[in-house]
Amino acid sequence: MPIAMLPLRALVCLFLLVTLASSARAITCYECDSVNNPGCGEQFASDDIATTDCEVVADLRAPGTEPTCLTKYHEGVPGQSRFVRRSCYYGDSSPAGMNCDEQPDPVVPFLTFLGCTLCNTDLCNAAPRGIAVPVSLYAALSTFGLLVLLTN
Repeated sequence: MPIAMLPLRALVCLFLLVTLASSARAITCYECDSVNNPGCGEQFASDDIATTDCEVVADLRAPGTEPTCLTKYHEGVPGQSRFVRRSCYYGDSSPAGMNCDEQPDPVVPFLTFLGCTLCNTDLCNAAPRGIAVPVSLYAALSTFGLLVLLTN
């Protein structure tokens, strides 16, 4: 391998590490529920939806955690659409621990939990159900890219 390629490779590795480290915790998520704001439902309209800097809240509420964005779905009342909550999530977002807080929602405790999505980019919890990319996919792709660069 030519000596001139080493500084470029080191620069690329440093860029990847800095990018991953800086984006690991700094995340902004939509914060709403479809009962109090109809625009928060399945037909999402971000016009009047509040956002939260999850890192600031995590430092107060759950120090040491890496927040992600959450979209939870609950069965709707007959004749109405599903209940949707969008917020920051401070639990374990790894695939093995992906329980997404299945506790009853305080706004509608009588509705059945259907599922959730987690994502880790700013305002990613606006995506419709099934579109959000799992947090672990970003980590896996970044790690794979770093390994390819280091082995070549």
